[in-house]
Amino acid sequence: MFSGVINKILDWLIAFFVASLLIWFAITQPVFSFFSSSSVPEIDQNKLKEHVIELSQTYSPRSPEFDGIRPAANYIYRQLAKIGKEIGKKPSYQPFWTMGGGRFSNIIFSLGPVTAETVVIGAHYDTRNTFPGADNNASGVATLIELASALSIVEKDLPIRVELVAYALSEGAVLGTKDMGSFKHAKMLKQKNRSVKFMISVDSVGYFSNQSNSQHYPFSFMKLIYPAKGDFINISGHLADFLQVRQVKKSFKKASDLEVRSINAPEIFPNIANSDHISYWKHGFPAMLISDTTAYRNKNYDTVNDTAETLNYAGMAMVVQGLYQTIVDLPKNGHGS
Repeated sequence: MFSGVINKILDWLIAFFVASLLIWFAITQPVFSFFSSSSVPEIDQNKLKEHVIELSQTYSPRSPEFDGIRPAANYIYRQLAKIGKEIGKKPSYQPFWTMGGGRFSNIIFSLGPVTAETVVIGAHYDTRNTFPGADNNASGVATLIELASALSIVEKDLPIRVELVAYALSEGAVLGTKDMGSFKHAKMLKQKNRSVKFMISVDSVGYFSNQSNSQHYPFSFMKLIYPAKGDFINISGHLADFLQVRQVKKSFKKASDLEVRSINAPEIFPNIANSDHISYWKHGFPAMLISDTTAYRNKNYDTVNDTAETLNYAGMAMVVQGLYQTIVDLPKNGHGS
């Protein structure tokens, strides 16, 4: 009888261990690849910083209530046009829409062949209130511009159509509504019957810290499986996009020695549904968020202290390399309309 009790306890322990392992695997998406690529380009950290300074200082504030948002859009257009001129490509403004008396537009820059599927990588350029928004989200826009520059060099060899999009509206009360720039873009893709392999929202990717306990989480149990130092980039998605998140994470780990973590969780989980990727979910497209975990790490997030000098441009450069590697790792795609 005693041995029967022991066996039952062992069975429960084994079941608990297996269940815990499965939960850990499902949440954290472990991938077993290591930095190995010698083909990723060097990314100019000074250019990243220049873009962040321009957006967070010269064109600040960038909220829809102020005049900085339109000049910021024009700045982004000019940078992409300069890159496109070298390869015979031009960015475009998506047709304008109005909100609260203002006129807004996304900036779209397409690279690569015309294929049946498209990868969308986007970053919003607006801010909340009068905050300078260096991390949120000049960092994402700067990353987008320098990714365009890196991909333009290999544009003729890209395996798939890549659509880089700077979104006009994302912050504050507009989040989750049809007035989001990302919603307008996702809706356009849907109306044109475009197939999206996956979408990546690049939102707040500039703040890193190697200080102990610099990383916080919405739930205490997450400290058991995620780092205490905020020195990593995070990829997050909902449960349905498990494979896509895993695919992108694997490419990021090949591209540099930047620490990469990920999480797939229901949309009600904190910070899973706080950016432009949610607009693509609403239209049935796979999508994910790449971020530095925002306010869970960056105490300056959405404050007047979110300035260019607080960011880590070496970390941002590695994010660009990870996105670059993600694209070039994709298999050649069939040509489409």
